[in-house]
Amino acid sequence: MGIGLVAAGFGYIRDIDSMPMVMKVIFVLFGGVLVYAGLYHGWLRIQRRRAYSGGRERQGTARLLKPLDEDDSLAFVLFANSHSEWLMSVDRGSIRKIESGLGDGLPARAYLGDDDRIYGLDIGSTKALPISVGTPYGGKLKERVDWAERKKAEWAARRREE
Repeated sequence: MGIGLVAAGFGYIRDIDSMPMVMKVIFVLFGGVLVYAGLYHGWLRIQRRRAYSGGRERQGTARLLKPLDEDDSLAFVLFANSHSEWLMSVDRGSIRKIESGLGDGLPARAYLGDDDRIYGLDIGSTKALPISVGTPYGGKLKERVDWAERKKAEWAARRREE
């Protein structure tokens, strides 16, 4: 799909050769994003397979970073063991059966790659489908998430006052 949009943007498809330049630029940019997303998803699947077949295994607890709305298509899961925490996004459809228990935390097993990032996550007997790599949750990342949550709460309080 992405390659088709890029080709259309560069004028290689005859039927839509007469589109305006702005439309061509939009097609090329959107197509480039789609190509990049496809390559990243393929790379993530390969890393996930490697982690499951020969990566380091960690036991811990998985819980949701924040409650989910009905419209959310992905969930942010925080995996923690005795000495570290990792944050990753997973497909909500892959964890729908166990979603209600994730608020309090469920026993989980994470599979790490050579770079100490989570590529595979089993929550109970359910394999969660990662959308992003599990990165260590601490330092600047934790500060930024906390700052964003504080600002969101402040803005909500201001709206209620108005």
